[in-house]
Amino acid sequence: MFEIKNSNIATFLTEKPQCPYCKSSLVIKHGHTTTGNNRFRCRKCGKTWVLEKNEVIRPDLAEIVEAYLMGRTYRDLVEVYHSSPLRINQKIRDFLDGCPPWEQYVDACVKSHEPRMVYLVGRTFSCYREGQKGNTMYLALAVDSLSTVVLGYEVDTKESSNVWLRLLDRLNSRGVICPTFISNGANAIDEAIMTIFPYSNIKITYHRAYHDKELLCCLGRLPINNKLINEAIKAYDTLRNNNLNKYLMLSNDIKVKDILRAAPELFVKRLKERLENSPRIRIEGMISAFQSRFEKFHMLKGDPLPIINGWIARWMLAKLDIGFSRLSVYKQVPCSTSFKSFSCGNLPTVLKLDIDNPILKSFVIEIAARGLQIPMEPFACEMKLDKCSLI
Repeated sequence: MFEIKNSNIATFLTEKPQCPYCKSSLVIKHGHTTTGNNRFRCRKCGKTWVLEKNEVIRPDLAEIVEAYLMGRTYRDLVEVYHSSPLRINQKIRDFLDGCPPWEQYVDACVKSHEPRMVYLVGRTFSCYREGQKGNTMYLALAVDSLSTVVLGYEVDTKESSNVWLRLLDRLNSRGVICPTFISNGANAIDEAIMTIFPYSNIKITYHRAYHDKELLCCLGRLPINNKLINEAIKAYDTLRNNNLNKYLMLSNDIKVKDILRAAPELFVKRLKERLENSPRIRIEGMISAFQSRFEKFHMLKGDPLPIINGWIARWMLAKLDIGFSRLSVYKQVPCSTSFKSFSCGNLPTVLKLDIDNPILKSFVIEIAARGLQIPMEPFACEMKLDKCSLI
C-alpha cells in the first residue's frame, strides 16, 4: 500500500466526481479555466465541465470604462476584468449606451449658459460606419473659453457648414447666449455663426495669441503689479456668470477681488504657469488628447457617439491640478464630480469650504487667471513702451 503525496490527485480520487451529463465515473482532469478552476472531461461522452468555481472579484465597471476611454484597449483590460475582449467590448458599449447625453447633463448642472466667449473647433478621426463611403468622420465642438467645458458637439462624415449649423442651432435652442465666438477663420464656421448668432462677434485664434503676448509682456516688466490684479478683477466682472462671488459671499462674506488683492504672488504664479503650459492645459490639450485616443489603437466601427459622449464627460469631470474639474470651473462653484456619478445621472455635490482652506483660494485664483486670459479687450499699452502704464 503506498501513500499518495500529491494533494490534488488525492482529492481527485477521494471525491470521485461523476459526469453530470451521463453519470459515468470515467472522468479525467482536463486542465484549468482562465480563472484557475479545475476542468474535468468525461471519457465516455467527451463533455467537459468545472466542478467548483472560484469567485472572481472584478473591479467596478465604471473604472474599466474610464480606463478604456483614456486609452486602454480591450485586450489590455482582460487581465483587469478577467473576461474575454469580446465580452469586455459589449460590457463597455452597454455601459456607455446607458450614460446620459453630455449636453443634457451639463444643462441639468447649470441653470443658464452665458459664456463670455466660445471656441469652435473640429477634428477628423478614424471611424467606419456601415453605409458610409470613407473611413473617417468629423467632430465639431463648442467649448467655453473660461473653463474649456464642452457645451455641445456634433458628429458627421465630414466637415461642412451643415455640421456647424446643426451644432449652433442646438446651442441656440438650449438658450446658450454668447456675445463672441472664436475660430480658425474657416468660412463654414463663420457662415454658421452669422446665420444662427447674427449679433455675435467673430474672432480668430490670432487674437488669443496676441493677448497672451500682452500678458507675458506685462509680467516681464513688473511681475507683481496692481495692473494685472485690476485687469483680472475687471475681466471677472465682465463674466455674466458670477456664481463664485455669490458662493464666497454666502459662505465667507468676501468677493473674488478680496482674495486676489490679498494673494497677488499666488495669482501671478498661477498665471505664469498657465501661459507657459497653454498648449497642454487649454483647449489644444483636449483636442490633442482626443486625437491621441481615437487614432492610437484601431479604427472605431459602428456608432461612435456613445464613446465620444463618454470620453467628453470623463474629460470634463476629471480632477485638474487645482483639485477640481472643468465642470466645477464652469459652474464657478467648488463641487465634487466623478465619471461614475455622471453615468448614474447624479449631479455634482457642492462643497462647503472655509476661506482658510487653501484649495478654495486656489480655485478662486484659477478662475481669475482664466478670466484674464480670455482675449476680449486688449490692454491699453498694446505692448508699446510709450503707452505702458507701469513706467
